[in-house]
Amino acid sequence: MPDSRWREALRRLTARVALSAGLVGLATQATPESGAQPRVPILPAITPETTVRKFRGKYVLKRAANSFFVHLAGHRSHSSHSSHSSHRSHSSHSSSSHYSGSHFSSSPSPPRSEPVVPPPPPPPPIAERWSVEVLATAPVTFDRSISAEQTGGTFTIAPLARIAGEHFSGYASVASFDLRTVTIATEIRRPATGATTIFAAAIDAQNWLGFRIEASQLSIESTTAGNRVSKKIAYDAARHRFLRLRTSKVAPVTVWETSVDGKNWTPEYVETAQIPLTALRIALSAGTTKSIATPGIAVFDNVVVERTP
Repeated sequence: MPDSRWREALRRLTARVALSAGLVGLATQATPESGAQPRVPILPAITPETTVRKFRGKYVLKRAANSFFVHLAGHRSHSSHSSHSSHRSHSSHSSSSHYSGSHFSSSPSPPRSEPVVPPPPPPPPIAERWSVEVLATAPVTFDRSISAEQTGGTFTIAPLARIAGEHFSGYASVASFDLRTVTIATEIRRPATGATTIFAAAIDAQNWLGFRIEASQLSIESTTAGNRVSKKIAYDAARHRFLRLRTSKVAPVTVWETSVDGKNWTPEYVETAQIPLTALRIALSAGTTKSIATPGIAVFDNVVVERTP
């Protein structure tokens, strides 16, 4: 071919090469079977196919198999795949062109910033979450002179000594919970020795589920319309440190559980629920049903409501 025709072919080809930041695939082989037309015209004078490479600031033709590719600085081989900042056009590669140097890439995009998750709001003040009252015993048993305090993250209730009759105080949650979808648990740091300590999920004094610690016994109780059903076992302060109420996922029953550590639970009793479970409030209370010389102080900790999976 005369030099003038060769230079003219080269000028036409390089003038039509579209460059971008990255590595750009320009054409695939046109075969008689496929009938596909290359995106960069190939003149008869320069077939078989060639590639255009940048060398010392100039683009020169170099023969290669099957495709035209333009390598830009820093984009050398398939081993640099992990350095590509974008592979949006990766799916446009034909299987024949998926080899070293055949990846499409756009200019590097700024790294995606992870969304900032705001911290959870602080819990409302104690007065908005709990009220000082009784819930698992009759309202007439509520005695305001009994000390009920929240200190250091624990609830302490100090029943009165040497007083006849029923006298209780405690805390009841302002919110109510659906026991079908949550578990309710607490830690008994110390029961009121000689007196009565109660942890319950209750509608009112006539309808509740829970635990009663009294006279060295742990009573597992269900009260429906004022009728009480209970199971009594010897109270062990270590073995029964944590108490929990939940419903079963395999049967429509309520489960009373105890735990040493608040992680591994032992079912103590199972009963078909006799009261509605959709709106139960948590009750923590302590008091006396008769005159007690030294009733002790009840200490509750770690009241936990967890949504069941």
